[in-house]
Amino acid sequence: MWLEDRRGVELRNHTTGEVSVDKLFHENICEGPCSGEEVCVGSRMVPRQIPANYKRPKDKILQQAKEFLDGYFRASKKFASEEHIVRLLQVHKDIESNGKYDLTYDELVHGCGMAWRNAPRCVARVQWQSLKVFDARHVQTAQEMFDSLVEHIKYATNQGRLRSVITVFPARTDGQLDFRIWNSQLISYAGYRNPDGTIQGDPSNVQFTELCLSLGWDSQERTQFDVLPLVLQAKGLAPQVFLLPDDIVLQVPLVHPSLPWFGELGLRWYALPAVANMLFDCGGIQFPAAPFNGWYMGTEVGSRDLCDPQRYNISEMIARKMELDTSTHATLWKDTVLLEVNKAVLYSYQKCGVTTWDHHTASESFIQFYANEMKTRGGCPADWIWLVPPMSSSSSPLFHQEMAFYFLRPSFEYQMAAWSNFQTKSLVKSRGQGNPKKKMMAVIIAVRLCSYLFSSRWSKRPKVVVLFASQSGRAENFATKAFVKFKSLFQANLYSMADFDAKKLQDQQAIIIVASTFGDGEAPINGEEFKKNLIKMSKENFKFRHINNELPCFAVLGLGSTSYHQYCAFGKFVDVTFKELGGTRLLPLACADELNNQEKTVQTWLSDITTALCKQFLIEGINYNNFINEESSADQPSVHFSARFITSSQEEKEDVLHVLSSVHQKEVSLVRISGKTLIGDPARPNRDGHATILLQLNTLNPETLKYKPGDHLAVFPRNNRDMMQRFVLRLRNCPASKSPTIQLQIQGPNGNRENWKRIPPCSFDNLLARFIDLTSPPSQTTLRLMASSAIDQKDKMRLEILAEDLAAYQKWVSSVNPNIVDVLEDFLSVDVDAAALISTLPMIQPRFYSISSSAAFAPTEIHLTASLVRYRTEGGKGRLFHGLCTSYLEQTNRGDFIICYFKSNPSFHLPPYPLKPIICIAAGSGIAPLRGFWQQRHFEKGAFHHTFISKLWGNFSKRPVQHQSSNQYGAIYMYYGCREKASQPFRNELDTMMQHKVITKTFVAFSRETAKPKEYVQDLLWKDGARVSTQILNEGAYVYICGKTAMATQVEETIIRIIRQYGEMNHDEAEMVFRNLKAGGRYKTDIFGSK
Repeated sequence: MWLEDRRGVELRNHTTGEVSVDKLFHENICEGPCSGEEVCVGSRMVPRQIPANYKRPKDKILQQAKEFLDGYFRASKKFASEEHIVRLLQVHKDIESNGKYDLTYDELVHGCGMAWRNAPRCVARVQWQSLKVFDARHVQTAQEMFDSLVEHIKYATNQGRLRSVITVFPARTDGQLDFRIWNSQLISYAGYRNPDGTIQGDPSNVQFTELCLSLGWDSQERTQFDVLPLVLQAKGLAPQVFLLPDDIVLQVPLVHPSLPWFGELGLRWYALPAVANMLFDCGGIQFPAAPFNGWYMGTEVGSRDLCDPQRYNISEMIARKMELDTSTHATLWKDTVLLEVNKAVLYSYQKCGVTTWDHHTASESFIQFYANEMKTRGGCPADWIWLVPPMSSSSSPLFHQEMAFYFLRPSFEYQMAAWSNFQTKSLVKSRGQGNPKKKMMAVIIAVRLCSYLFSSRWSKRPKVVVLFASQSGRAENFATKAFVKFKSLFQANLYSMADFDAKKLQDQQAIIIVASTFGDGEAPINGEEFKKNLIKMSKENFKFRHINNELPCFAVLGLGSTSYHQYCAFGKFVDVTFKELGGTRLLPLACADELNNQEKTVQTWLSDITTALCKQFLIEGINYNNFINEESSADQPSVHFSARFITSSQEEKEDVLHVLSSVHQKEVSLVRISGKTLIGDPARPNRDGHATILLQLNTLNPETLKYKPGDHLAVFPRNNRDMMQRFVLRLRNCPASKSPTIQLQIQGPNGNRENWKRIPPCSFDNLLARFIDLTSPPSQTTLRLMASSAIDQKDKMRLEILAEDLAAYQKWVSSVNPNIVDVLEDFLSVDVDAAALISTLPMIQPRFYSISSSAAFAPTEIHLTASLVRYRTEGGKGRLFHGLCTSYLEQTNRGDFIICYFKSNPSFHLPPYPLKPIICIAAGSGIAPLRGFWQQRHFEKGAFHHTFISKLWGNFSKRPVQHQSSNQYGAIYMYYGCREKASQPFRNELDTMMQHKVITKTFVAFSRETAKPKEYVQDLLWKDGARVSTQILNEGAYVYICGKTAMATQVEETIIRIIRQYGEMNHDEAEMVFRNLKAGGRYKTDIFGSK
């Protein structure tokens, strides 16, 4: 170095002419790369390297510990404090006694940040204070290392919004028991040496790839971009190989914004650059395993990884595709290629939502960091050769800034490769060359390592249990598919959750869950007891026990519909709870959306889980891909299963109530319609509905249905008689409608015919009327069956396209929303067996409606409010669609009976503190539960006049009136939205509630009122924001929202805006207040539908 003046080194910026003086170099920890040399060697890739298993002397540890702790306490403004002195004495004592000491977590965090700040080759140091530190110094095994690294990758990846993270594993002790990561990066691509000497994949990883193969890694089908496994070593023991789950490795397919052919090249790169082979040196303590990550600068991928001659070297290929003249350098074809490849990288990462930055932004950021370091620290170690970007160098401000290259601690240091000290170098090099003794030694090492790896993971066929919770039968069907796949490889068993003892979970090596979600995030009926048991086990701090030194692994497939607010809630609950109980995730939770090709998602999950289980238990001799393909027939059982109707031996008179109770495992009841009112114009078809139906249901016995305002009524609809007749006309082998009791049988997973458990014996008429849903769009499985039964080739082809092409199927369903009867009538050549088709159709599920009355003044009645669902498909030009349940209710008459059961909804009950104000927000039929609220409050205040009730709803039985002071109740503010004034329900009743001061004030928004601008409930809230904010922030108000998901989302955003605006907070603070509002039970929602 040119250090004529010991007061500092003058460094000039040749763009601005400014001169700065670096004095920090005086703290340099070693000689620079050019010190004492006759030539400059500063351009070496590795300027210095920590020797393998280097053990630092005790006096050096003491010196460096003091220097580090002085810096730590100086940074925390506690230098020379009593705490500082006590800490120094304690550390000195520990080093003298044991030759080491332990950093506190705060010291570790400070050290990691400073190591990044001191890294002379990092251009992204401006972010050094945001580094997240995961302390993994407690781990003892390679498996625990792997688990920590998986969490690191998940947290750092963050769905593409990358976060800077470091994970610190145990420190070096005697130099022989190191924890090491053999990979250079946590995520990298394999490189295979072909017989002709060429390389497939990443040439920089050829040696390590060969090592992985010798350790037993099976790369299956070799491609250009195979993610390498992690090779981990704990306590100096033999390394173990771990496969990274596909779902945590985010990869970016590379496309170009203006070159369509670029995407066809199949190029990709991983999102997360995580350096894994450097040593973290802090306070005299060395950490040989401390992987860390930031995010990519575009040129690192585009220029270096993809275009460097010693790497993927794609420059000439791109030039040929661009038809560039490569015969001479004078055409600057290489520069053109670099520019377009880097464009593609930046464009692709941005398109996929993955954090990255271009080299110009990164350079400008570093210049700002450099200037700030000069002011605050008096210097900044920087390797000019490394920091200047590999393209457009002179257009970068870094090119014109002189820099001083030296080293400070804490630091990240290069170290010798882990395998170089483990006697495996010869193992790699002896593949195809070398003397016989070396070859034999390689074989011995390979056998020893592979034996260690495999024997610890495989003894007997593992125990795998498949559990399902199913309301409609879909989850059971998918669980059966999984069982069929597993039974040939594992000791597999299939159970309904209702039939499985939760205490036996700990006896299983793998637990596979297929769970649907019912109602508002609830477990299906046959999963309710299982859920209670899990909650109990969690409260009792129950933990799974080890089997063969491993905790049970698990995977959860959740079924649901994104049209519901609590999408896949039960599956999510099971997944989180199993993790809390100590289970090891095989795969992250998978959610299969009923509205987005659920079957395809399930099929992919079945393949992934089968592969994961095979790899988890190291099933040898299995080609996972081939095995999955061979078993693919199990993915579509309904098409290939034979089904038939048989006459049941059950001769007793059919009882529909008993049958429904048996199927749904609920005590159902009959209620009689004593009153019916239609509001609005039911003749006008519209997706949002112009009409609302109000039903008064007489329970006959007040003890049969007890409820509170906010609870739900589950109504069992039935199919329209005309639709049933049209359906039967299109099938063959139909039983007679008035047939004796029949039973549907299907071919089970073992090849035997089994009774269809989803439906007990019943008449064919009741089967169609009460159990089979004829109104939902047919699934792709159903269409596949119909295609196989079509005679006309055009029909067959159209059905096959819909059955196999997801995009075509989704577009068809979204536009046409066809039911099975429509499809059968559209494809007249389909000649399908009744039993086979019915076995693929979904079951009718009860529809849940918020009760719109209070039992306090109507003890024998329940009031039900629902919007009629009726609209024309295909943008108003197609068939008239009728909602199953609301059409059924519309066709009922006074005196008819309907079948239902009551369902408690405790999360939407009135506040436990009556003095607190209530903010009620609803749209459409969402007003239903709020009506129960105001009726209950009116009754409690003793203001509900018997004459008023009689006039509106007829005579009720006489009841005592409990008069209480009005000031014992908080104010109620009502915000309601509907299409137009004529369709507003309970208008007169709301006015009466305000007259009696039950409701303080009502605000109504109309979105389709003639000659008036559209207005929605969120608009009303924003206008009244000052009062809403005061009630929420200062008065402890409870907020109730009932309506469709879209409305609830808009309301939530508006309330956060109100809190932010009137609470004078930033967005993050307002969101925190809102989350606390929900967590405290003061923000309650009853959400339905997706629109």
